Amino acid sequence: MEFPFRSAAVSVHAHATEDENRVLEALKAILPEGIEIRRSGLKGHYGNQITSFEARMSREPVLREFWRRIVAKLRTGGLEKLRERVLTGVDDSCHLYLRFDKQIACGGELVHTTSGDSIHVKFKVSVFPAKRGKAIELVEKFVKEGQKDEGKTKIYRF
Repeated sequence: MEFPFRSAAVSVHAHATEDENRVLEALKAILPEGIEIRRSGLKGHYGNQITSFEARMSREPVLREFWRRIVAKLRTGGLEKLRERVLTGVDDSCHLYLRFDKQIACGGELVHTTSGDSIHVKFKVSVFPAKRGKAIELVEKFVKEGQKDEGKTKIYRF
């Protein structure tokens, strides 16, 4: 199965009331080794301190490892929810948007969420012509094929 992603970006915010190191560790747990994480300071609406962490990837081996780590950390039933999310998570620019609960991620698992206080992941789907429907079809097929391979290789066979 053809790998469908060209690039990825992941970001998360740590609020002043949160342990920055725990949030950073949750992010590092899904990132491949050697990925640079950019840290920046922000101010909230009421002047509260917010720290933003962001990482970008564009090399295919790194993207594959990133995808594998996400799938490995999904809570039971997460792959099915991922397939459902593909239908609504791809925009007209062929980006797949995923959000994972930040608090649960700090505990080592990934659970899909729709809340803003989350780990935000954005994949660029490599599809030509760049049409939303084609992107959804490609990613859905990729996820489905990965589920079939699970019994043979635990996660995904690349």
